[in-house]
Amino acid sequence: MLLAGTALVAFQPMHKQETVILGKICFKIKNDTGSSQTLHTGSGTTSINNLTTNEICIEEGGALYLAERGNKGKVLLKVTSSVSGKTFELSKLMK
Repeated sequence: MLLAGTALVAFQPMHKQETVILGKICFKIKNDTGSSQTLHTGSGTTSINNLTTNEICIEEGGALYLAERGNKGKVLLKVTSSVSGKTFELSKLMK
């Protein structure tokens, strides 16, 4: 009797996966502030609940802002290629 064994092998990608959307830079924001927050991407607002992580894509050279009554407030992050694929804690950006 011949027994043949098979093995399942998990492959890890060599590089961190990055999302690219038509020339925009994508990164993640983790809301660790203790409450929901509203952010302004330069083209609109997005809400982020506490203890969640959202992916945001903004054109290079743009910025992420804290929203104040639907308008751009404090600049949280300038968007350059160096932020692509990274995750940022919102509490640190708000300091």
